[in-house]
Amino acid sequence: MRRLASLAAATALLTACTAAAPPLPPFTLTNQSGQVVSADDLRGGATIVNFIFTTCGDVCPLVTAQLVRVQARVRNEGLEARVRFVSITVDPAVDTPPALQRYAAAYGADLTTWHFLTGSPSDIERLTRDVGVLTGATGRIGHTNLLLFVDAQGRIAGRETSVELDPERVLPKIRRLLG
Repeated sequence: MRRLASLAAATALLTACTAAAPPLPPFTLTNQSGQVVSADDLRGGATIVNFIFTTCGDVCPLVTAQLVRVQARVRNEGLEARVRFVSITVDPAVDTPPALQRYAAAYGADLTTWHFLTGSPSDIERLTRDVGVLTGATGRIGHTNLLLFVDAQGRIAGRETSVELDPERVLPKIRRLLG
């Protein structure tokens, strides 16, 4: 009986480890330049996705600044053609394309490989719910910190909730996405 239980546990673990990563939910949003960007547009390379709002005085500025450093390292290693960054607002009423453009400029994000996205409140709510981002329910904007590592096939291959995004720690994850 004990042997059967061990075999069942090992099988369950193996199945969990080899199960396909969930896909990034479909979306069609608008970037800081007014261009339409869909989840399908991001396929073919590694994509780092996070959630922000431009009036945040807490985690968003810290994470954005650290991702700018990661983006610079990606560029220095010659990987920029294969890696995209995507920041999706959780406050679409305030975060219009011009607001996102100003936010990106304030942090020095290279917009050739980074989209700052907004959309209708219902589209943003659906997407954040589908990926597990909890947003403020009391009328106050807020959200959980979540970074998604999406592979070339559009699958969420990793999730990170840390605000410590040192390039030395993030780059190996990006390299694994690239194969």
